[in-house]
Amino acid sequence: MFKKAKRKIVISILAILLAVLVGTLGMIYLSSYLSQSSQNYQILESHAQTLALGVSGFHYTEPDNKSPDLFGPSGNGRANGEKFQHRMDMNTFYSVAISSDGSATVLENGANRYYSDNDLISLAKNVCSNEKGKTGNLIYRTDQYDDVTIVCFMDNTIYSDSFSQLFLYTLLFGIIAIVIITFISIRIADRIVSPMEETYQKQKQFTADAGHELKTPIAAMAANIELLSREVGENKWLDNINYENQRMQDLVTELLELARNENKTVERTPTDLSHLINGVVLPLEASAFEKNILIESDIPDGIQSNIDSKSITQLVTTLVDNAISHTESSDSQSGKIYVKLYESKGQAHLAISNPGQEIPEAEREKLFERFYRTDSSHEFTGHYGLGLAIAKAIADANHATISVDCHDGLVVFEVLFPSK
Repeated sequence: MFKKAKRKIVISILAILLAVLVGTLGMIYLSSYLSQSSQNYQILESHAQTLALGVSGFHYTEPDNKSPDLFGPSGNGRANGEKFQHRMDMNTFYSVAISSDGSATVLENGANRYYSDNDLISLAKNVCSNEKGKTGNLIYRTDQYDDVTIVCFMDNTIYSDSFSQLFLYTLLFGIIAIVIITFISIRIADRIVSPMEETYQKQKQFTADAGHELKTPIAAMAANIELLSREVGENKWLDNINYENQRMQDLVTELLELARNENKTVERTPTDLSHLINGVVLPLEASAFEKNILIESDIPDGIQSNIDSKSITQLVTTLVDNAISHTESSDSQSGKIYVKLYESKGQAHLAISNPGQEIPEAEREKLFERFYRTDSSHEFTGHYGLGLAIAKAIADANHATISVDCHDGLVVFEVLFPSK
């Protein structure tokens, strides 16, 4: 129970912090990428404008002013302009002019001539219908001057590699952060759950201790009632005392049984579950028949599971007895309890269903809590609300899960046993 609580706390903390971390790093990375991409296209546009000043037909001449002053004559504008010019000087540009008749001329081919003229012309013709974009490691833009289209490329390899490195560093930082956050979350979950776990353990210990302490006075009271009845004979007041004392004895017995099952570690062994459940159901058919209830079972032979046979016998007995107690029947029509055992995906499933009123979904998990009963009046029915709590404790000790569902007028308790 507390392991699940710790797990939920850790997952909740991780989910919140990871959402913040991923959102923050994602926004930083995305804004940096968009800003850098925008600046790269500005550099390419500035170079394309500068290049256009030097183009006359297909004859390229170096213009006097290599880059127009886009940032003003002085101050911060001048400093930004110098940075902008420096970035332009660091980049490699390629450009191709394509005339209306389809002929093309390479105007620039970089300093290292990484691309051949034919490659550049082929690239330019492929993208000349677009205003701007990216192909491979090149970004490009196209400009139309009369009957000449100029396609200008800029090598984007340096920036792509930089952002690849940034992404790897971000990913590495994210992994380290996740590890640290996970460790912190586990410590926080321990700090939150430990007081509740300690209180729960004290409560269980109190239940066990109180049960043991109550056994002695109950036994003494029973002995005194027996002696007194021999002296006074039949007496309704004495009968009432004896009845209530017996109720108290049954309650203490169930409390001790619950404490024992919650604290013990069972030894699980491969067990023939089919044989075990048949052995439980058969003796209970007689007591069910006395209440005008029939038990129908569908239990194939040979279904195995890794369980403690003694405690699982008690679990099945509790569930069948619970079904008998809550089955709705009448003098004219028998109620029917269905016990079905089947195997799915290597695990054994036991379903015990009985006709009865639908249990509200909000109350279904509460059925396995101590002293909980769905009876709104809390009128005593022979049960103290501990049977299903004991069944839950047995299931947990055997690494099984128990649940309740309602459909088609049936209340169904299902136990999923561990793999064999």
